[in-house]
Amino acid sequence: MKHALKATVAFLGIVMLGTAGCSTKAHVQTEPAVVEEMAGFEQVELEPCTTLEGSLVRAAELTHSSFSGATQYDGAIHFAFDSSVLSADAKAAIDSVVAPLVQEDTDVFFELQGHTDGFGAEAYNFQLGLARARAVMGYLYQKYDVPLQRMNGFSCGEIKPVGDNGLSAGRAENRRVTIVVVE
Repeated sequence: MKHALKATVAFLGIVMLGTAGCSTKAHVQTEPAVVEEMAGFEQVELEPCTTLEGSLVRAAELTHSSFSGATQYDGAIHFAFDSSVLSADAKAAIDSVVAPLVQEDTDVFFELQGHTDGFGAEAYNFQLGLARARAVMGYLYQKYDVPLQRMNGFSCGEIKPVGDNGLSAGRAENRRVTIVVVE
């Protein structure tokens, strides 16, 4: 029973990643990524973010310099352990980034990257990271009427930590959503 539950959660996580999409304006690779050696996987072609492995490739590509004309906001939108519920502090952090852009009526694109700490299965953490990114997307849509086609949410899971997963404070830092604003 326990193995069946884990398999179901992993399968749903991969399905959810596949339906999440992964495009960011014109900054998308138009051809599939080729993975030669990654965690024991054979050389395969992967569409970005349509599989767990594709998401790993996409997350590994992300750096502050990944997007020209982009600004990255990281470190203020935090979540409780095993949760994708936005706290009042998280909403205030989102507001501080998004409200000025909305007031200026700038035509920007938001990439929302969900992150988790290192606890739990990798597939589960990717699902949780996606849920966190989607929570921020929902908030931007409901509060600021940001059109869904101007946002993309996806999961980095546990693979891009900013804190030490061996420490409670480090794990808390890792449970976050990064906002990348592409102009």
